[in-house]
Amino acid sequence: MVTVKLLKSFLILFIASTLGTVNAQYNPHSDEIDYLETYRGQYHFSPKSEWMNDINGLVYQGGKYHMIYQWGKEIRHGGYATSQDLLHWKDEGVALIPQKSFLPAEAIRNVSGDQVYSGSAVVVSGESAKRITGSKKEAIIAIYTGTAAGTCLAWSNDDGKTWHDYANNPVAHFAKNANPRDPCVIWHKPTSQWVLALYENGTTFYGSPDLINWNFLSNLDFGYECPDLFQLPLDGDENNKKWILQDANGSYLVGEFDGTTFLQDKDQETLVMDVGPDFYAAQTFPMGNLPNNDPRIIQLAWMDHWNGGIGEKVWERNATFPVSLGLTTVNGQKRITRTPIREISSIYESTKTWGIQKVKPKTNLLEGIHSKKFEVSLKIDLTETTAQTFGIKVANRYIIYDIHNKTLLSKELLPDDSNHINIRLLVDWGQLEVFGNNGVFSYSQQFAFSPDQDSLELFTDGELKLVSMEFHEIARTW
Repeated sequence: MVTVKLLKSFLILFIASTLGTVNAQYNPHSDEIDYLETYRGQYHFSPKSEWMNDINGLVYQGGKYHMIYQWGKEIRHGGYATSQDLLHWKDEGVALIPQKSFLPAEAIRNVSGDQVYSGSAVVVSGESAKRITGSKKEAIIAIYTGTAAGTCLAWSNDDGKTWHDYANNPVAHFAKNANPRDPCVIWHKPTSQWVLALYENGTTFYGSPDLINWNFLSNLDFGYECPDLFQLPLDGDENNKKWILQDANGSYLVGEFDGTTFLQDKDQETLVMDVGPDFYAAQTFPMGNLPNNDPRIIQLAWMDHWNGGIGEKVWERNATFPVSLGLTTVNGQKRITRTPIREISSIYESTKTWGIQKVKPKTNLLEGIHSKKFEVSLKIDLTETTAQTFGIKVANRYIIYDIHNKTLLSKELLPDDSNHINIRLLVDWGQLEVFGNNGVFSYSQQFAFSPDQDSLELFTDGELKLVSMEFHEIARTW
């Protein structure tokens, strides 16, 4: 006897084959998951269940922020989340479901390729939208690598509620496997074209008037996976913007891009924007995409680097906290800065501050404060400091600055022009992000903080000149 459930599955598949591949987000997650699992970040995004890795599409559209990300450990899908404020994310389930999906039959296979590999997203309207969606209505266009297909498009013109396959996929880079891959698409205003940066023999650039027809522009011997391309004002000068090309590892070039060729600035080194062990496949919201003419370049990254995790259960891996990027000159080099977005102050639950004072060994200013989700920042004047090392101990983790070697967490951090060291920590249940000297230093790490420990300590092995310190308890965002 045919069951009602089986009949329902047949009906769904028949409708899908008749009307074309369209899918509302499919929610594979249990309602019993409460986001209180050991090591689960309380203000860092993670999928409700299963695996996540690369961030694949960040856009603002329809009054909310959208994030597409790699989901599914065995077969990659397009996981999907939305937010009203970049802080409180709602896991909407899975938007892009490939042909070899492991999800049940009612999860309609709605995109091209065996798997959904990394990519990006943009917002279009008018004729640009009509060529892809059949309507001039504003739409989100996801550009991704469909393995065994090529560079493909998926779209939604109902604010992310339903997702559709572009009828003529793939639009470029026909492939029998997963190479080339990871298309990053931006609008290049000076040349009035879409530009695609692709992981292909380094980084290869393509141009298009319509996101459909792509022409080769140039190739650059730089980068490994997941390129991103954007502009930043140098030292705050809006009239002197530099182009940044980065790869999945956070390595980046600073230079000029004319819509065809990227040329690295003379005497500029290839640098890395994050020196921690768990930073990969960072992506920014497209330039000019944020609401209210917000000029910021906001970035999220996958908080891992194929390092094996920390024993998470129910879900695996998470994203970094959103940061605002800057570009500043340090010792003759143009350096990316990463700074937690200013919106973080809206989720401060409590605050405690300390002013100028001398701190002696075995004097813990943080004694009595207990927390597992917080921000702490401190400024130290090294001129009047006799200590050789100082730092913050969080549960079972020491964050140490070595004054003699000028290193933070064993990575170089030089004092600023005032001989000050500024350190800012974001600590969550299983996440540590450390920023130094206004974001010149950035360090991201998944870390297994002892679940039953919530103590903090400011320590020093000599006299320490504290200029200021702030502690903020951070609210849960789930």
